[in-house]
Amino acid sequence: MPRFVGDGLGRVLGIYNLVGYSASSLGALASSIPAYLGNELVLVRSMYLVYAVAGLIMFMTYTVLGGIEAGRRAFGLRGLGRAVADIRNLSVLFSLDAFGGGLVSQSLLSYWFYIRYGVSLRELGVAFMAVNVVTAISLVIAPLIAERIGNLRTMVYTHIVSNVFLILVPLAGSFQGSLAFLLLRQSVSQMDVPTRQAFMAEIFSDDARVSANAVTNTARSVSSLPGPLIVGDLVANGFYSLPFIISGSLKTAYDLAIYLMYRGRAR
Repeated sequence: MPRFVGDGLGRVLGIYNLVGYSASSLGALASSIPAYLGNELVLVRSMYLVYAVAGLIMFMTYTVLGGIEAGRRAFGLRGLGRAVADIRNLSVLFSLDAFGGGLVSQSLLSYWFYIRYGVSLRELGVAFMAVNVVTAISLVIAPLIAERIGNLRTMVYTHIVSNVFLILVPLAGSFQGSLAFLLLRQSVSQMDVPTRQAFMAEIFSDDARVSANAVTNTARSVSSLPGPLIVGDLVANGFYSLPFIISGSLKTAYDLAIYLMYRGRAR
């Protein structure tokens, strides 16, 4: 039996991510408040200020907890032996996944729904709240599935299904159909989050785990940066649906690659 099952790590990570996505769903609903109060432009600008203040509070909290210094130490890779190769391989794979994910951000989805179906800010706030609620629920279910079929299989199987739904979003032909596919996508797309975290705990020893997470998460963050630039160019040229198709295809390639590389070391 995998170690994470006995330790309950998968379930703990599921709850941890549930809290985060629950807060995100409230934020999505809050984004529609300007549509109810009027003077949308001023209120939307004010929300950016609130976002900046929240980021500052997080930074201060992280500093007090000693996260900055821990982060600096995390990038030391000497003495990790075989783990260095895994860190390199997973950084490349996670970068591919993050690059694909960066092509379909919530900003693009909002703009696409507005351009394609004329959906208002008020409707989008409610829709994205529902999307995030569905996502939050899936994060609790994911560890339960992983306890039966393993972290790696849960990561890959659910992610491939979500990528199919993502590609179908722009092909639905109606707002209701596209929203349905988006909800279906979100019902499984983030199941790889707690299972990926547990997979990392399964692959790496205690000594290498912090460094592995630090390096691979940094690779993910950097790789998602070009997405908006590419999408902006595609949208400017009228290719509104192409980002969905490219993203789903790249993320599927990631799923197949990580499964083939690690199926012998993790379930």
